[in-house]
Order: sequence, then C-alpha cells, then structure tokens
Amino acid sequence: MIGYRINYDQALYTYIVRASEITTTSYTATGLMPGLTYRFKVESRNSYGYSVLSDEISILCATIPSIPAKPVTINVLN
Repeated sequence: MIGYRINYDQALYTYIVRASEITTTSYTATGLMPGLTYRFKVESRNSYGYSVLSDEISILCATIPSIPAKPVTINVLN
C-alpha cells in the first residue's frame, strides 16, 4: 500500500477529492461547517493505481449547544 485518497461531498451529494497521498489510517477533516452532514469515501493506492471507492460514512459536523434556560424552583405541596 502506498497511500490513500479521501473523497467527500460538501453536503451536496457531489464527491470531490479532499486529500491525497495520505499515508496513515487516520485523517482529521478541518474547516467543515457546523450543522451539516458530510459523506466520506476512501480509495487506497498501490503501484497499479487507485482502488474503487469504499462504502461511504456520514458524519454530522457538531455545533456548540445553546445556553440552557436558568433553573427555576417549584413549590410542591403534599
């Protein structure tokens, strides 16, 4: 194995190459938009060329949660 190529769709169902010549089995995608779901596919490469695309994996780019409401007390009478 020489390396990998990472393909993704920008939440638009159109795959483009995001990174190539990756030599590790982990990858961190940066610069994604919070709240969007991204789909990734990977290709491996050896001396004969690239493989077919892998199955896709979907990842939701998380957002910071909103501030919760302030606590309130409730009087409960028996």
